[in-house]
Amino acid sequence: MKNLVALLCMTSSLVGSDSSYKCFSCWSYNSTTCNVSATECLGDRCMTASQYFNIGDKTFKSVYRGCANKTLCGTKGSGIVKNMKFRFYVFCCTGNLCNNQSYELPLDNLTINGVKCPTALCTGTLEECKSDKEVNCTGSMDQCMDYRAKLKNPDGTVEKYSAKGCVNSDCCRYNFGSNIGFEEIDREYLKC
Repeated sequence: MKNLVALLCMTSSLVGSDSSYKCFSCWSYNSTTCNVSATECLGDRCMTASQYFNIGDKTFKSVYRGCANKTLCGTKGSGIVKNMKFRFYVFCCTGNLCNNQSYELPLDNLTINGVKCPTALCTGTLEECKSDKEVNCTGSMDQCMDYRAKLKNPDGTVEKYSAKGCVNSDCCRYNFGSNIGFEEIDREYLKC
Protein backbone atom coordinates (compact mmCIF):
# COMPACT_ATOMS: atom_id res chain seq x y z
CA MET A 1 0.00 0.00 0.00
CA LYS A 2 1.35 3.40 -0.89
CA ASN A 3 1.29 6.30 1.51
CA LEU A 4 -1.92 8.11 2.26
CA VAL A 5 -1.13 10.97 -0.10
CA ALA A 6 -0.58 8.66 -3.09
CA LEU A 7 -3.62 6.60 -2.14
CA LEU A 8 -5.81 9.69 -1.95
CA CYS A 9 -4.59 11.05 -5.26
CA MET A 10 -5.02 7.77 -7.12
CA THR A 11 -8.42 6.89 -5.77
CA SER A 12 -9.92 10.36 -6.04
CA SER A 13 -10.07 9.80 -9.79
CA LEU A 14 -12.35 6.81 -9.18
CA VAL A 15 -15.11 8.86 -7.58
CA GLY A 16 -17.79 9.12 -10.27
CA SER A 17 -19.85 12.17 -11.12
CA ASP A 18 -21.07 13.97 -14.21
CA SER A 19 -19.90 17.35 -12.96
CA SER A 20 -16.57 18.59 -11.71
CA TYR A 21 -15.94 20.32 -8.40
CA LYS A 22 -12.90 22.05 -6.96
CA CYS A 23 -11.17 21.22 -3.71
CA PHE A 24 -8.30 22.88 -1.93
CA SER A 25 -5.18 20.80 -2.51
CA CYS A 26 -1.88 20.65 -0.63
CA TRP A 27 0.13 18.48 1.73
CA SER A 28 2.66 19.33 4.34
CA TYR A 29 4.80 17.00 6.39
CA ASN A 30 5.65 18.38 9.84
CA SER A 31 3.48 21.47 9.53
CA THR A 32 -0.19 22.18 10.19
CA THR A 33 -0.38 24.64 7.32
CA CYS A 34 0.39 24.28 3.64
CA ASN A 35 0.21 26.42 0.51
CA VAL A 36 -3.15 25.59 -1.01
CA SER A 37 -4.24 25.64 -4.60
CA ALA A 38 -7.53 24.57 -6.18
CA THR A 39 -7.74 21.28 -8.04
CA GLU A 40 -10.51 19.77 -10.18
CA CYS A 41 -12.13 16.65 -8.70
CA LEU A 42 -14.62 14.14 -9.93
CA GLY A 43 -17.48 14.00 -7.47
CA ASP A 44 -18.56 16.68 -5.02
CA ARG A 45 -16.54 15.75 -1.93
CA CYS A 46 -13.30 17.18 -0.59
CA MET A 47 -11.19 16.02 2.32
CA THR A 48 -8.65 17.08 4.90
CA ALA A 49 -6.43 14.46 6.56
CA SER A 50 -4.67 15.48 9.78
CA GLN A 51 -1.88 13.47 11.40
CA TYR A 52 -0.01 13.51 14.69
CA PHE A 53 3.20 11.49 14.94
CA ASN A 54 5.33 11.47 18.10
CA ILE A 55 8.56 9.55 18.63
CA GLY A 56 10.67 10.21 21.71
CA ASP A 57 10.96 13.97 22.13
CA LYS A 58 9.98 14.76 18.51
CA THR A 59 6.43 15.58 17.45
CA PHE A 60 5.30 15.95 13.85
CA LYS A 61 1.91 17.31 12.84
CA SER A 62 1.06 16.98 9.15
CA VAL A 63 -1.89 17.83 6.92
CA TYR A 64 -3.21 16.80 3.50
CA ARG A 65 -6.04 18.48 1.53
CA GLY A 66 -7.53 17.29 -1.74
CA CYS A 67 -10.23 15.34 -3.53
CA ALA A 68 -12.09 12.90 -1.31
CA ASN A 69 -11.56 9.20 -1.19
CA LYS A 70 -14.95 8.08 0.15
CA THR A 71 -13.49 4.92 1.73
CA LEU A 72 -11.33 7.07 4.02
CA CYS A 73 -13.97 9.62 5.08
CA GLY A 74 -14.37 9.64 8.85
CA THR A 75 -11.37 7.39 9.46
CA LYS A 76 -9.81 7.84 12.92
CA GLY A 77 -6.63 5.83 13.33
CA SER A 78 -4.42 5.59 16.40
CA GLY A 79 -1.54 3.44 17.57
CA ILE A 80 1.28 3.05 20.07
CA VAL A 81 4.53 1.30 19.17
CA LYS A 82 7.25 1.39 21.83
CA ASN A 83 8.03 5.11 22.34
CA MET A 84 6.05 6.18 19.26
CA LYS A 85 2.43 7.36 19.10
CA PHE A 86 0.52 8.21 15.97
CA ARG A 87 -3.00 9.31 15.10
CA PHE A 88 -4.77 10.42 11.96
CA TYR A 89 -8.22 11.70 11.13
CA VAL A 90 -9.86 12.14 7.72
CA PHE A 91 -12.62 14.76 7.48
CA CYS A 92 -14.74 14.95 4.32
CA CYS A 93 -17.14 17.65 3.20
CA THR A 94 -19.44 18.26 0.24
CA GLY A 95 -19.19 21.14 -2.24
CA ASN A 96 -16.72 23.38 -3.99
CA LEU A 97 -13.65 24.34 -1.93
CA CYS A 98 -15.30 23.16 1.31
CA ASN A 99 -12.07 21.70 2.79
CA ASN A 100 -10.75 24.97 4.20
CA GLN A 101 -10.91 23.99 7.90
CA SER A 102 -7.79 24.26 10.02
CA TYR A 103 -5.70 21.33 11.22
CA GLU A 104 -7.80 19.30 13.62
CA LEU A 105 -7.59 15.95 15.35
CA PRO A 106 -10.22 14.64 17.77
CA LEU A 107 -8.96 14.50 21.36
CA ASP A 108 -6.91 11.43 22.19
CA ASN A 109 -8.57 9.01 24.63
CA LEU A 110 -5.82 8.10 27.12
CA THR A 111 -7.99 5.77 29.23
CA ILE A 112 -6.31 2.36 29.61
CA ASN A 113 -8.75 -0.19 28.15
CA GLY A 114 -7.30 -3.45 29.57
CA VAL A 115 -5.65 -4.66 26.32
CA LYS A 116 -1.88 -5.18 26.50
CA CYS A 117 0.33 -5.82 23.47
CA PRO A 118 3.99 -6.69 22.94
CA THR A 119 5.80 -3.54 21.86
CA ALA A 120 8.97 -3.19 19.80
CA LEU A 121 10.43 -1.02 17.04
CA CYS A 122 13.50 -2.06 15.04
CA THR A 123 15.02 -0.36 12.02
CA GLY A 124 17.28 -1.86 9.38
CA THR A 125 15.62 -5.29 9.44
CA LEU A 126 12.55 -7.12 8.17
CA GLU A 127 13.02 -9.87 10.75
CA GLU A 128 10.61 -10.02 13.68
CA CYS A 129 11.48 -7.36 16.22
CA LYS A 130 11.39 -9.18 19.55
CA SER A 131 10.86 -7.66 22.94
CA ASP A 132 9.68 -8.80 26.35
CA LYS A 133 8.03 -5.42 26.97
CA GLU A 134 4.31 -4.72 26.77
CA VAL A 135 2.32 -1.53 26.34
CA ASN A 136 -1.08 -0.71 27.82
CA CYS A 137 -3.50 0.08 25.03
CA THR A 138 -5.75 3.11 25.43
CA GLY A 139 -9.05 4.36 24.05
CA SER A 140 -10.16 2.56 20.88
CA MET A 141 -6.85 0.68 20.46
CA ASP A 142 -8.10 -2.86 20.95
CA GLN A 143 -5.80 -4.84 18.64
CA CYS A 144 -2.16 -5.89 18.70
CA MET A 145 -0.18 -5.30 15.52
CA ASP A 146 2.94 -6.96 14.09
CA TYR A 147 4.19 -5.09 11.00
CA ARG A 148 7.31 -5.40 8.84
CA ALA A 149 8.01 -3.41 5.67
CA LYS A 150 10.45 -1.35 3.68
CA LEU A 151 9.34 2.31 3.81
CA LYS A 152 10.42 5.47 2.04
CA ASN A 153 10.87 8.19 4.67
CA PRO A 154 9.80 11.80 4.09
CA ASP A 155 13.45 12.75 3.45
CA GLY A 156 13.59 10.23 0.55
CA THR A 157 15.70 7.60 2.30
CA VAL A 158 14.47 3.99 2.29
CA GLU A 159 14.59 2.01 5.51
CA LYS A 160 13.42 -1.36 6.79
CA TYR A 161 11.06 -1.32 9.80
CA SER A 162 9.78 -4.01 12.12
CA ALA A 163 7.18 -2.93 14.68
CA LYS A 164 4.76 -4.29 17.29
CA GLY A 165 2.23 -2.41 19.37
CA CYS A 166 -1.39 -1.36 19.96
CA VAL A 167 -3.67 -0.09 17.19
CA ASN A 168 -7.35 0.49 16.57
CA SER A 169 -9.20 -1.08 13.63
CA ASP A 170 -8.79 1.96 11.33
CA CYS A 171 -5.06 2.08 11.97
CA CYS A 172 -4.68 -1.62 11.30
CA ARG A 173 -6.50 -1.21 8.00
CA TYR A 174 -4.15 1.57 6.84
CA ASN A 175 -1.05 0.79 9.02
CA PHE A 176 2.21 2.70 8.58
CA GLY A 177 1.44 3.35 4.93
CA SER A 178 -1.16 5.85 6.13
CA ASN A 179 1.43 8.25 7.53
CA ILE A 180 1.62 11.44 5.54
CA GLY A 181 5.00 11.62 3.83
CA PHE A 182 5.84 7.92 4.18
CA GLU A 183 5.53 5.45 1.32
CA GLU A 184 5.36 1.69 1.74
CA ILE A 185 7.78 0.20 -0.80
CA ASP A 186 7.49 -3.48 0.07
CA ARG A 187 5.43 -5.09 2.85
CA GLU A 188 6.91 -8.21 4.38
CA TYR A 189 4.26 -8.93 7.03
CA LEU A 190 1.16 -7.49 8.70
CA LYS A 191 -0.95 -9.12 11.36
CA CYS A 192 -3.52 -7.52 13.65
